[in-house]
Amino acid sequence: MPRPTAILVGLLAVVPLIAVGSAGCATTLVPAPGAHRVAGVGYGAEAEQAGVHIVASAAAWRGFPSDLDDIVEPMLVTITNDSGRSLEIRYEHFDLLTPGGVIFVALPPFQISVVTFEPAYGMGGPVLGFGFSVAPYLSPWYPGWTVYGGPFPFHSGYYAGYYPYYSSYERITLPTGDMIQKALPEGVLAPGGRITGFLYFEQVTDVSRVAFVARLIELGGQPFGQIQIPFVAQ
Repeated sequence: MPRPTAILVGLLAVVPLIAVGSAGCATTLVPAPGAHRVAGVGYGAEAEQAGVHIVASAAAWRGFPSDLDDIVEPMLVTITNDSGRSLEIRYEHFDLLTPGGVIFVALPPFQISVVTFEPAYGMGGPVLGFGFSVAPYLSPWYPGWTVYGGPFPFHSGYYAGYYPYYSSYERITLPTGDMIQKALPEGVLAPGGRITGFLYFEQVTDVSRVAFVARLIELGGQPFGQIQIPFVAQ
């Protein structure tokens, strides 16, 4: 079941749990004091635990729509796995978390039926990495990529719970082709591997601090750590 979140998503409407309102302004996230900043596109910081190194960068989106950060919170993420274990990459393993416990979840950018797969956009986008095997149910979006050959079940409840968030924005159809092509895919990151792509979180509004949270889950479901990178809103 999806975890409690700052926003409950239905098939036709989005109902805030906190009073952000339609006039709420998008925030700009920057690494908090004490975070280990890194140079590059946007405002990035890094952290490492148990041999897994992550760089998370806010305000790094360069694609269509240009105002995507007024709709969701795109965050460019690079994961390097030197843990000696195969790392399971799933959207449900990532959050933005406030000190008060409000959770902004990572939104699945793919609409998937467990029966049919019908990609709506160009496939095989500019996600960068090596030592990564894409989840079998995402293989139609990534022709030519290595597909993980072992068990990697599709978590339909998470996708059904959070993909409809995009339907709340009416100016353009979301997710766009750019969003899909630049997304961090779900899959398996082998020891020594690296993968880079965007995670799209629920829009962060009316908060002053959040932490990017990545739960480290070994292939098969065994947790072995957690990485947090603090950000402040400007």
